[in-house]
Amino acid sequence: MITEYEKSMIQAFFDYNRIPMWLLDNRLKLTASFFPEVSETIKKELTTYMEILVDKISNPDFDILCYENDLYYIFAFQKDYETFHLLAGPMLLSGFYHKAEMHTLSFASCFRTKDLEILVETLPVVSLSSFSSCLRIMMLFFKKEAPLLDEILNFKFSSLQGSLKRTFIYEFFENMEEGSIHTPYIEELEVLNCVRDGNVNRLETTYKTLPRIKYGHMSNNPLRQLFYGCIANTTLVTRYAIEGGLEEESAFTLSDVYIKQMENCRTLYELNTVNEKMAVDFTYRVAESKNTKQPEYIKPITQCMDYICRNIHTRVSLELLSKEVSLTPKYLSWLFRKETGQTLSSFIESQKINQAKNLLIYSRYSCNDISQYLSYYSQSYFISIFKKNVGMTPNQYRNKCSRSEWHPS
Repeated sequence: MITEYEKSMIQAFFDYNRIPMWLLDNRLKLTASFFPEVSETIKKELTTYMEILVDKISNPDFDILCYENDLYYIFAFQKDYETFHLLAGPMLLSGFYHKAEMHTLSFASCFRTKDLEILVETLPVVSLSSFSSCLRIMMLFFKKEAPLLDEILNFKFSSLQGSLKRTFIYEFFENMEEGSIHTPYIEELEVLNCVRDGNVNRLETTYKTLPRIKYGHMSNNPLRQLFYGCIANTTLVTRYAIEGGLEEESAFTLSDVYIKQMENCRTLYELNTVNEKMAVDFTYRVAESKNTKQPEYIKPITQCMDYICRNIHTRVSLELLSKEVSLTPKYLSWLFRKETGQTLSSFIESQKINQAKNLLIYSRYSCNDISQYLSYYSQSYFISIFKKNVGMTPNQYRNKCSRSEWHPS
């Protein structure tokens, strides 16, 4: 039998690479399994499929099964004069899939759509090198010998014609191209300057005329490679948008929202689409901020406004502001109202309410979290102030505006 040490090694190997592992006895019956925590229903359905898959394997001593979008390997080994088999899979070949594309997976017919989505979320995406390495490590551990990398790459499938190298050839050359080409800096500036200027029309024209941006080589996985590039792009776009006049906290909040959306993308096409949408959205907002640009005030007033915006999450008092600009509280209060037409307290309140609106739309923070972040005395006080300014409660505002103003998918 397999020792507890060997089971621990398989478990540790699974914990590292997330490739499901299945132990079979000499009659090819499942005796143990190692895969992510899922519901009993999904576990049962996947186990049933693996039993069906085993029956299709013509050479259980060593075989690689490659379907259109998923991959498996199996090999036999001896333990105390008894034959066992290690079956690994399913592994995904090239990124993730939309709901419709998931049904091209070999095991899809065994699952309801919802369960299939949950399972696909847990499965690893393998590259040419990671698949070969995982296979060789397991064979070396159990058999003390393993085929060379070239033998694995040129292995002839029993399930399909061709070789593993042919299956991965598109990914291989795509990765080589991504690794050898970077988008020239001047082309990146074309996009970033459009964002800073709030020029949506020029940005859309630029996207149509420039070749697709290349982000260098940061990962062998094409989807992860593009994700890293999109994060870098979002960071630059955010900074240029702030330079163009977009309020800092709004820009950073919007950046966080788009990065979370990018994390959920399952294909290269979807990720590219969100990346472009992000830049266009920032550019629109810069244009709006330029159209509603605040009038210029004398230096003490702009200093007060800047200080309030930077410290909106604290309790800003008249005394604190007067020290900041070296004026008496009474004179600063009179001067602020004369220059802006509103009191300092009403300006502070309006800035807090604007920030609360952003947090309600672009984050999942609770009403209590937001009231604490903005340093209101209590949640009930925050709700009453918000309703006085906006005409509805924070939750009513979130329910209305999160649907009508934010559609990142």
